[in-house]
Amino acid sequence: MDQNLANIYRFYGYIPNKTLAIVGAVVYGILMCLMFARVYFSKGHKFLYILPFTALAECIGYAVRVATADSITLGTYVIMTFLLLLSPNALALVNYKTVGEMVRLSNVQSQRFFLKPKFVTWFFFWSDFLAFFLQASGGGLQAGKDPKMYDIGQAVALFGLGAQLIFFAAFAAITYYIHKSPKYTYQVDGIHNAKQKLCYILYVTIALLYVRSIYRVAEYAGGRGGAVASAEWAFYVFDGLAIALSFVVYFFFYIGTYLPRYSHLSASSARSSADINQKAHHQENIALCSVSA
Repeated sequence: MDQNLANIYRFYGYIPNKTLAIVGAVVYGILMCLMFARVYFSKGHKFLYILPFTALAECIGYAVRVATADSITLGTYVIMTFLLLLSPNALALVNYKTVGEMVRLSNVQSQRFFLKPKFVTWFFFWSDFLAFFLQASGGGLQAGKDPKMYDIGQAVALFGLGAQLIFFAAFAAITYYIHKSPKYTYQVDGIHNAKQKLCYILYVTIALLYVRSIYRVAEYAGGRGGAVASAEWAFYVFDGLAIALSFVVYFFFYIGTYLPRYSHLSASSARSSADINQKAHHQENIALCSVSA
């Protein structure tokens, strides 16, 4: 093995397959174009532009991976790692914002702080940012040559990934509650039960992101020379494919179709939500009177 290949092996723990990296770059390039067109022509929520830009970051990450298959430096490896490790976190942000909008459109004035639109969006945004920061910091520490700093970086990144799994689980629980609660409802013209269909989209993408995060936890827990980190196929199946499938879901079952802007909401939606909330409040009052009696 010549010095160049030995250097590549030192970073990856294997010699990366250049063809697979090219395929990854092309696939994400196509997904970026498709998602940009989808969001642009739908004139939907601005936050949905996160989707094509995330696909662009993935495309660049795989393009850098193509370059590192021939020659690698610390700088190119760090750039590639950051792009492929961190950019999928933005997809979780899209889901957080989507649920926040669902709550807002439903016009529900919940007494539970964790069901308020701003809390759902911003708490999980900052939790995602914290996980992002920890993963980035851990990756930066691992980029050096000091073995001690590498171990510290590994622990920091692992903590960030583990925290992300917990936040994902909490978010999934809130999504399920909103899905099943009749109080949270809105109408979209021409679409039957838009909320339920949107929740199914969220469940699928949350599951895919969860699979990807579990893989990343296993990768970091085992270390660079571990069985998971040294298996290139695992990276493409549990990271590359999982994220690509998320984009496929976002494209064919477009969030904007089931989540209109507030100004485009069906005229009957606000009345429907108000009626449901009024009935729920009335039932609560009856229950309280019964208890008092």
